[in-house]
Amino acid sequence: MKRLFVPAFGLLLLGGCASLDPAPHCDMSRVASQRDLVPGPAMVEDEKSPLKEMPMNSVSITDPNIIRKLYVRSIAARRTETGTVEVVAQVVNCTDFPLNAEARTQFYAHDGAASEPVSAWRRLHLGARTSNTYRELSLGDKSVDGYMIEMREGQ
Repeated sequence: MKRLFVPAFGLLLLGGCASLDPAPHCDMSRVASQRDLVPGPAMVEDEKSPLKEMPMNSVSITDPNIIRKLYVRSIAARRTETGTVEVVAQVVNCTDFPLNAEARTQFYAHDGAASEPVSAWRRLHLGARTSNTYRELSLGDKSVDGYMIEMREGQ
């Protein structure tokens, strides 16, 4: 009887060790089900748009090559001491291989118009199953009221 318990106990220990995986776990099917992609024609002035409006203060992964590979874990924005706005997005590579992604930010005024030119693309290097942080600073201070971050695969 003792001979049966020792191997069973060993298997339990091995099973417990197997669940200790330090890499991020990405449930991309759950992420994909939360995305609401609405294809349709372009918006026409003074008509209700058939497109779903992109929310302000968000990250949009616009490149279909990486949409099921990256996960935006968090987004934050804050005013700096000089009054400019700093946006920060933490991005997770959910694949088993390194990825390059690029991101840029458009800052907006309180009326929804762009408050300054869109920023340059910044490259993010993401090792397999790792995360990295994207940061951008606005040029303006009091004129900035919102932002949108766009991400694509690195060129």
